[in-house]
Amino acid sequence: MTSSTSVNSADAERVNWSVIIVLIIAAFMAILDSSIVNVALPKMMAVFGVSTKKAEWILTGYMLTLGVVMPLSGYLGDAFGYKRIFMMALSLFILGSVLCGMAWSINSMVAARVIQALGGGLLQPISMAMIFKDCPRSKIGMVLGVWGISAMAAPAIGPTLGGYLVEYANWRLIFYINLPIGII
Repeated sequence: MTSSTSVNSADAERVNWSVIIVLIIAAFMAILDSSIVNVALPKMMAVFGVSTKKAEWILTGYMLTLGVVMPLSGYLGDAFGYKRIFMMALSLFILGSVLCGMAWSINSMVAARVIQALGGGLLQPISMAMIFKDCPRSKIGMVLGVWGISAMAAPAIGPTLGGYLVEYANWRLIFYINLPIGII
């Protein structure tokens, strides 16, 4: 083996951590938003003047949309390119987050959550597919382990962070918190 061959094989085994971190953060945000809203529901009910029955659609609309969109991610990634779908999904998620933060009624909140979930439902599987496509086979286990830790941490952090923001700041911040992270 020549020295140029060993350099090329070393490059092939390198993990591009800057890309991996972006993928992990995007998936983390989408998963976080499935739990961070729960503690803000009573506040939103008071602000929008609605019953629990109506306010539940804020959560249900998000989760149903996730369930519909996730199975489409593989097809969309193959048909249009994984990076393109990732960027579109991230844009939809951020747009939905902004609209949630600006919601003026229960109906606008539910619609904004559906838009947010259209992006969030794609971010999770597309980020995992991009890891599989771009990581060296010998590093997949380690990288997916890091991805999995963030996926498990997000729903655990969500209620605590959401509760803190609702109690000590403004409930709308639970949505605006995605903006700086998503723009980066």
